Amino acid sequence: MADVRRIYWDAEGYAHTDCLYWEGFPRILWDTLRIYHYPDPPQYKGHEFTEVGVPRCRATVTIPPHPTLEWQSIEIEVVGYRLMDAFEAAALKAITTFCEQHPNAVAAYPIGLFPAVFAHDAEWTFRTTYLGRLVGDIAEETLRAVIKYMNAQYRFQSLKQRCMDNMVNLAQDFHRDLTLKDDQIHSLGQGITGRDTTIGHLEVQIVEGDAQILQRNTIIDFVQDQVNDLNQELGDALGHIEMLQEQQMPPLVPNELEEEEEDSEEEPEEIEGVSEIDSEHGDPEPNLQPNHSSSGSQSSMGNLDDF
Repeated sequence: MADVRRIYWDAEGYAHTDCLYWEGFPRILWDTLRIYHYPDPPQYKGHEFTEVGVPRCRATVTIPPHPTLEWQSIEIEVVGYRLMDAFEAAALKAITTFCEQHPNAVAAYPIGLFPAVFAHDAEWTFRTTYLGRLVGDIAEETLRAVIKYMNAQYRFQSLKQRCMDNMVNLAQDFHRDLTLKDDQIHSLGQGITGRDTTIGHLEVQIVEGDAQILQRNTIIDFVQDQVNDLNQELGDALGHIEMLQEQQMPPLVPNELEEEEEDSEEEPEEIEGVSEIDSEHGDPEPNLQPNHSSSGSQSSMGNLDDF
């Protein structure tokens, strides 16, 4: 993290720096621009994010317009893995773009030799036109520039290798996770298949149960109809019985009804009188005399009345 000690972040999470605190392509780019009297170094802006589970970084570098020459500004945007490798890639692409836009200006300087091209290419022939001056008058500067470029290229390659290693590790982790998830999905698929089979059996049982319920409902309706018919027949039979009973009982005459009521009223008094006598004098003795004695006594009693 020593490389990012001069980087500051804004409120939106973007990093800002000039990338001049390590030896790399940003410093080579600034050394080239100083040859043409640029007053300020290029500014780099980067933003780290995660895309589909993979760390990514989007970086931009801006070369301002030349203060005196009619050279337009250059803005390069690249996507990398981390801030450092993204800034290096942006600076290298900015060097290439600057040399392509101003080939005559860079041909007399060591930066015009980079990046390397094919030996028999016309551009390579044009760039080697000033080799005598590069290896004669400014041989030391040329050699120093080549060494710096090689060091920057080595650093950039190291960063790319580190990024590739991290990407491989991430890919392996993702592969393991995917394999594990595939196994889980396969297990879940088997479980779902078993559940589907169980659901099929249950559906068959439900259909059979519905059929049984329908059959039972039919039987219940049939029995209910029979019960209704029987209840109706029973009602008719009871009505017929009542009619027969009314026909068998003769109607009572009002006088007979009164006599029956009087008899029913007198019978309890006689019974009550008998019970009183029996309770006071005991059981009456049987009368052994003929009946005429009673008549005689009655006549004698009549005579006494006359007397």
